[in-house]
Amino acid sequence: METKDTDKLLKNFFGEHKQEVQDNGFTQRVMRKLPEQADRSWIVWCFALVGMVLSLMLGFSSGSIQTAITYLLQLPVYYFVGVVFCFPLISTAGLLIAEYRRF
Repeated sequence: METKDTDKLLKNFFGEHKQEVQDNGFTQRVMRKLPEQADRSWIVWCFALVGMVLSLMLGFSSGSIQTAITYLLQLPVYYFVGVVFCFPLISTAGLLIAEYRRF
């Protein structure tokens, strides 16, 4: 309780005594002199591709992918219908939670 009051007092104090520092174009000059960053996003895609290929090779060689497909084919159709209808609800809830945590 005391911490919340202290936080409010500090926030009010610094809000009232805020001072602006003159920039005089300094930020723009610094930003213009910074070197351009090279686009290295291709590295992520290469590692993702290698990881996916290795995972598929391991899955097929161990037989786990065939077992999973056989298991999925034996499930009743209404399980898949339930997943399809629940997916928008779950994804919307996830997006709302992510948006809430960002603020």
